[in-house]
Amino acid sequence: MSLLSINNLSIAYALANGRELDAITDFSLSLERGQIVGIVGQSGAGKSTIGKAVLGLLGENAHISGGEILLDGENLARFSERQFAAIRGKRVGYIYQNPMTALNPVLSVGEQLIEAIEANTDKRGQAARDHAIALLTSAEVSHPEQRLSKYPHQLSGGLCQRIVFAIAIAAQPDLIIADEPTTALDVTVQQAVLGTLKRLALQEQIAIILITHDMGVVSQMCDEVYVLSRGKLVEHGLTAEIIGAPRERYTRDLMAAIPSVDEKRPRFDVLDAFEDTPGRCRGIDFLKSGIAANPGQPVLLSVHDLSKTFKGDRRGEGFKALDRVSFEVIAGETFGIVGESGSGKSTIGRAILGLVEPDAGATIALAGRTIASGDRKGLSQRLQCIFQDPYSSLNPRMDAGTNIIYGLLAQRLVDRGAARVLAEDLLEVVGLPRAAAGKMPHAFSGGERQRIGIARALAYRPELIFCDEPTSALDVTVQAEVLNLLKELQESLGLTLVFVSHDLAVVRQMCDRLIVMKAGQIVERGSAEQVLTEPGEPYTRQLLAAMPRVLRSAEPS
Repeated sequence: MSLLSINNLSIAYALANGRELDAITDFSLSLERGQIVGIVGQSGAGKSTIGKAVLGLLGENAHISGGEILLDGENLARFSERQFAAIRGKRVGYIYQNPMTALNPVLSVGEQLIEAIEANTDKRGQAARDHAIALLTSAEVSHPEQRLSKYPHQLSGGLCQRIVFAIAIAAQPDLIIADEPTTALDVTVQQAVLGTLKRLALQEQIAIILITHDMGVVSQMCDEVYVLSRGKLVEHGLTAEIIGAPRERYTRDLMAAIPSVDEKRPRFDVLDAFEDTPGRCRGIDFLKSGIAANPGQPVLLSVHDLSKTFKGDRRGEGFKALDRVSFEVIAGETFGIVGESGSGKSTIGRAILGLVEPDAGATIALAGRTIASGDRKGLSQRLQCIFQDPYSSLNPRMDAGTNIIYGLLAQRLVDRGAARVLAEDLLEVVGLPRAAAGKMPHAFSGGERQRIGIARALAYRPELIFCDEPTSALDVTVQAEVLNLLKELQESLGLTLVFVSHDLAVVRQMCDRLIVMKAGQIVERGSAEQVLTEPGEPYTRQLLAAMPRVLRSAEPS
């Protein structure tokens, strides 16, 4: 008997108008102990819905309309909440995609981890604390004893994801559902976390369902893969067969959208060209009137001797996040910043954007003029940011149009009467319909929200846009759409981009030059092609070696 058998599962959501939306239709899956299977597909395909159904975590407006979910022969589709509570954590663990919402912000890491241990094992007191330290160590968390006293907001997204991982394996369950477990992780930490998952499968015979948009992760981790589209199974088989010779057009489109670190493409072949509607043309004309590479000032951004030390507690000496970092960004180029979590990438961005005060001696200049960190209003018109998380970067109480134009109205940069039309025009610029201006953020997918974030950043017609992991939360096809969009806008508008990413393949596709950061210092710099194909430093080679790659002609390792 299989550990988990999903047979002809159908799930529906109740809509406000009394009708139902079919989210999953006749989906089947079989999973043995020690086996790793992947579920892949675009955003909205239903991947996470299946994972939540196994644990009874569907929302109140969702219900299983057909089929069964058998865990060792017991039909979970008929379980009560009390029955689900008895298996969550003990028999089935869950690794969430967004660690910042999965962790309780008012409890320390240690309190949350020890609570999970005591609830699902027989360990108590010091034994539970020792086990918590061992779990953090296995999840590659540095200084595990000190981390127990920290709160989630004091840690990076990558560290929080590793803590969520430690909680999920606290009781060594029979089954782990990992929902995009590597989204927030850099390549070396991702390699360690995936290695731990694979070890648990091989040595402890824990079965794993891996929900992911990263086909490289699927290629290296999964025995079998299920391809999902709009709630329906498109194809299923051995991973090497599906990736090496996909039968269905949808799967081939997923493969075509995967960026490669080995070659640079001018465009991804997954998008039709944007239609030049009157609104889109007006939007482009508006942006061109304020955004342009300045040929008379080739160096747009100059950063010299940038250092930043964060104060420690009364006993600590503080943490030096950046140490004498210097670089220049040429007008009209895409400049990349790569490195592991904690290397200082985001701190550079926060310093450039005036969100943190650099240490004395640092100089940051835009078009030859020194940036004053206190001039937030002036900076917002010259510098903008596309944030990593499209779910938390929009105001949930404002519709999409208001999110785009609110700052412009507050600073009186546009006329109120023309602002709504401008928001609709900019939505067309980023490939969304004008009607989207009246929809609330929760009504959009992650990729659509990220497009709204891009429109908001463009609305200021800034001289430079800081892109902080802008595609890390997106599936491969939406990522390809967003990257194509940024390239298209850069070519038509002369945008200058500073692009931060832990995905070196994305950096290869987007960037002209880059720097490699380690422990707050630049360890290598040069053209993207040179650094990523012929790296001169061992650390850069280590990052490249840790990248999951799509193995198109070999069995998964």
